[in-house]
Amino acid sequence: MRTILIVSTDNRAGKSLLSLGLGLTLRENGIPFSYMKPISSKVSYSTGEPLDRDAGTIRDVLELDDPLKEIAPVALEGPFLQEAIESGDRGFHRRIVDAFERITAGRDVAIVEGRRYLGLGTGAGLSDLDLAELLGADLLLLTSYDGEEAIDRILCALRMLEGGPNVLGVVINEVAMESQFEQVRDVFVPFLADRGAEVLGIIPYERRLRWVQVDEIVERLGGKVLTDVPLELPVENFLVGAMGPEAALRSFRRTPNLGVITGGDRHDLQEAALTVPSLHCLVLTGNLRPPRRIIELANTRGVPIILVGQHTMSAALLCQELPERSRLRRGARLDEAIELVRKNVDLELILEKAEDR
Repeated sequence: MRTILIVSTDNRAGKSLLSLGLGLTLRENGIPFSYMKPISSKVSYSTGEPLDRDAGTIRDVLELDDPLKEIAPVALEGPFLQEAIESGDRGFHRRIVDAFERITAGRDVAIVEGRRYLGLGTGAGLSDLDLAELLGADLLLLTSYDGEEAIDRILCALRMLEGGPNVLGVVINEVAMESQFEQVRDVFVPFLADRGAEVLGIIPYERRLRWVQVDEIVERLGGKVLTDVPLELPVENFLVGAMGPEAALRSFRRTPNLGVITGGDRHDLQEAALTVPSLHCLVLTGNLRPPRRIIELANTRGVPIILVGQHTMSAALLCQELPERSRLRRGARLDEAIELVRKNVDLELILEKAEDR
């Protein structure tokens, strides 16, 4: 069986999307495979037990029947993380290996999603290197492109991995095609190849895939929706309304796909924002409900109003973090992101290079 562990030099580099791209390629080719995320650091307790919702989405998209507890057997957050650091792996190694053996029985390929970033979990013996040794996996290295720093991260990772697991190659994500692609292709790809790191994919940066939907804002802020309009509008930019209406309007009008965050008592700013065609969401803070006329105007305009308990700057900070923290959600945006991976990564070559053990 070939086991491919997808690891990244930085947080949220696209490991889940790469897992989905590989899995869909295997499924279309009729190759039996499994997917595993041995260690989860962000889980939901909606059922009373820790569940990795992103792993659940991947399982559903790939149409796998394996129990989610086997796909994502270890949740490391809060007290679990502290105990793992203080007392070693606490039997997590055994739990991971047992689950891995069960879900890979009769499969030809195992796709394993690594930790948030390479090196995480070293103190507890639960790093990507530990997982690679534990599961007998080859490594596929992923990085988000931000210039020379990305190349340095790859070289540092390769140095860390010397004498360790087999590295299949590198995938570079979020490359701006207009301004960065030629440099990456013509300079950095041969540079990395000379150092033993074959670049197996260059994934373009697509701005709209970083947008969030209004219902994600509601979930993140724990807000109450005051309007009766759909929550599917995309929000690309958040602005805080804290100045006078005229100054605010100038900023609002030149900002596309806008979400405005302002105090629930700033009725002047709320009314001003609702005149702007690009407004897609109005977040009102301090649990201060607006007058009925503003809610009715928002319903007429088709703009959701979300009432939240946080102060304005706290809500703004949470909203700004959303693109980095949003979970996988089935739908057109996820389908587009997966297709971007499949078009720009040599998935067949990755599978060909993986060693059958």
